Amino acid sequence: MRKYLLAAVAAAAVTSPALARDGQPYVGIEGGILFAEDQDGDFFADFTTTQLQPSPLAVGPADARFNNAAAIEYKRGYDLDVIAGYDFGAFRIEGELGLKRARLDEFDVDAAFLSALNSALNRPSVAPDLGAPGGAAIPASDIDLNGAVKVRSIMANALLDFGNEDGLSFYAGGGIGRARVKLFRDQDNALAFQGIAGIRYAVSRNIDVGLKYRYFRTGKVNLRETFAAGGNSNRTTVNTVGPIVVDTTTNVVLTSDFEQKFRSHSLLASLIFNFGGAVALPPPPPPPPPPPPPAATQTCPDASVILATDICPAPPVYVPPPPPPPMPERG
Repeated sequence: MRKYLLAAVAAAAVTSPALARDGQPYVGIEGGILFAEDQDGDFFADFTTTQLQPSPLAVGPADARFNNAAAIEYKRGYDLDVIAGYDFGAFRIEGELGLKRARLDEFDVDAAFLSALNSALNRPSVAPDLGAPGGAAIPASDIDLNGAVKVRSIMANALLDFGNEDGLSFYAGGGIGRARVKLFRDQDNALAFQGIAGIRYAVSRNIDVGLKYRYFRTGKVNLRETFAAGGNSNRTTVNTVGPIVVDTTTNVVLTSDFEQKFRSHSLLASLIFNFGGAVALPPPPPPPPPPPPPAATQTCPDASVILATDICPAPPVYVPPPPPPPMPERG
């Protein structure tokens, strides 16, 4: 009998599912594909005009800001993170360290901006400008940017769980934290927010695998890149006392300003280790029934103890001893 009982306990230990992770910590790693949203940018043009003749002074183009003059498109990138959290049951909190990176796919410059820039720099020039035609019109490729965007973040997430934590479960929630965005040779910090939804499946007592979607965005980040370009000589007539011809040259320093929010979508695979994957043991056997109460007894006159329901033995009948024999007569 004892052998059968031990065998049953062992079988229950092997086939029992892992206990829910409630009240236990966990750690994990996640990684997958990043889809960064396009960004628009402005250009600020700082024009500097010089002239050959000391006077009269010719007026060059004024500094200008060209809004939405550039657009960035990204290639697919990668998104990696490390998480550590605590499971309270239907509610979890976790900390997350993340890294996102995506290379630039296209950098588009607005045609109207290029036309205004070439006009201000007199490119190309025509006679009677000195050295005409001089430098050709600046193409968009001369202002092309390359490289990658890189985002490092530290987040605090709050998540709700649904389903069977010992099998297939679902979760959703959000997070808030801080991100550092690097683009070209500039970087900036901003608040960051994210929305999360995913599924998990328990493959063992301690290991879960899953699939996770994340929408991530930052507050406004201020990212800049600088370019310099020279102009052609421009012969103009200045009317002061009389028409006087002067030769001027205008150069420019362009500063790109991507003062926008970084947004991305990610699809991640998850590998989670739970510290609370103990085996569900069978319940203990019920305690044995209590012993029956002792039966009532009685003590008989002869000092014997018998059950109260029994009859004491009758006392022995007194039989007197026989009389002594008569004395013999003396003769």
